[in-house]
Amino acid sequence: MMDDKRIQLLRDTPVNKAIMKLSLPAIIGMLVMAIYNFVDAIWVSWYDPLAPGALQVVMPVMLIASAIGLSFGIGGGSYVSRLLGENNPKRAEKVIATVFVTGIILGILTTVFNYIFMDEIFGIFAEDASNLSMINEYGTYIMLGYTFMILNMILNNHLRSEGSAKYSMIGMSIGAVLNIILDPIFIFTFGWGIAGAAIATTLSNFVSFLVLLYMYQSGKSIVKLHLKQITLEWSIYKEVLVVGLPILFKQLLFSISMGLLNLSAKDTGGQELVSVIGNMVRVITIPSYIVFGFGQGFQPVAGYNYGADNPKRVMKAFKYTVKMTSIIMIISGLVLSFFGFAIIQIFNMSDTMTEYAVRGFRYFAFGMLFLGLTNTITVFFQALGKGTKAMLMSISRQGLFFIPAILILPNLFGAEGVLFSQAVSDTLSALLGVLLFLPYLKTDSIEKLFQKTHKQVESN
Repeated sequence: MMDDKRIQLLRDTPVNKAIMKLSLPAIIGMLVMAIYNFVDAIWVSWYDPLAPGALQVVMPVMLIASAIGLSFGIGGGSYVSRLLGENNPKRAEKVIATVFVTGIILGILTTVFNYIFMDEIFGIFAEDASNLSMINEYGTYIMLGYTFMILNMILNNHLRSEGSAKYSMIGMSIGAVLNIILDPIFIFTFGWGIAGAAIATTLSNFVSFLVLLYMYQSGKSIVKLHLKQITLEWSIYKEVLVVGLPILFKQLLFSISMGLLNLSAKDTGGQELVSVIGNMVRVITIPSYIVFGFGQGFQPVAGYNYGADNPKRVMKAFKYTVKMTSIIMIISGLVLSFFGFAIIQIFNMSDTMTEYAVRGFRYFAFGMLFLGLTNTITVFFQALGKGTKAMLMSISRQGLFFIPAILILPNLFGAEGVLFSQAVSDTLSALLGVLLFLPYLKTDSIEKLFQKTHKQVESN
């Protein structure tokens, strides 16, 4: 098994080719999802110009599913990569089985909680009864697929961690393409309105889950998913959570920050600004997901070679990923700065909303310049199981810096402060990342530093 061509890819293929081969399926899969979110916002904006605001309000609740799914998906995936590097596939099977069942339990519990307190949660962000009705209509059906969102992220990230990025891409892409097709049918042809968009999303998440599960049950994956391998060993949860907890806190902070962003937008610009923020987020998600896709290609290469005691290969992979993602974000920033007005015309918005969007794109463009570097440093620490630094990097962008920014800047600058809060946070996060990574650049012997890090992880 350990001579599988996917293992050879992680171990022997030149890092630029290995990362591209692993990243491209991840990028394609994530781009399809980003485009689906983009198209989703377009359709609902033409149904009602303020409808994207309802999607934006429900987003913090959806991000809780992301928090759970990504924490166990990336945390478990990082551990699986290292176990494969150590030639220990049997324990890797215990990891995926344990994480999968944990995801089911947490998904059911959080779904029940959300339904019980749905009116109270969404009522905070509603401007009036009509707006609350639209938010509840969308949120009710979205939460039906909550557990499938979590399981998709777990299975998706575990497939990538073993080098099976192609199968991960297939599973996620099928669901996203289905969503794109169903959106206009459910919204306009069936006349279900914004509820139709939510039903399409939930149905598509279920289909993606079935496809990803098939990849394991049909024997296509390296690590097999057998429920009989479930174990409640603390040692497994400990290794998963060393990396997973920073992701969990990052996503929970992202959920909180999105909620605060929505409140600030509502207070300074009303539902028009909330809808603008929702549309802008979906546009910016497209280049951001390319960066995240590169990170997901970099993670198994770094994790495997760290487990195999090959630090030089890890550092080569790091430098290549930073270079590629920085180029992408520079180009994206220039496009948003010069063509923001043309891009935003795709949505059905008033003149006031368009003015908000054009200015907002220019602010976002500046902050995006640093996203490639910040994300790669974060993934680097995750892949090494370096919990403290991974935690700091994970919570910095949407928590440590963004939450104070969104609480302070709108009070000083009004709607303008809402629009440039993210750029301030991105800049400060990049500075923190550089400071944390400096020891790896200053040390003459990278091997010695890796040996020290490896011993610290083993002693945890």
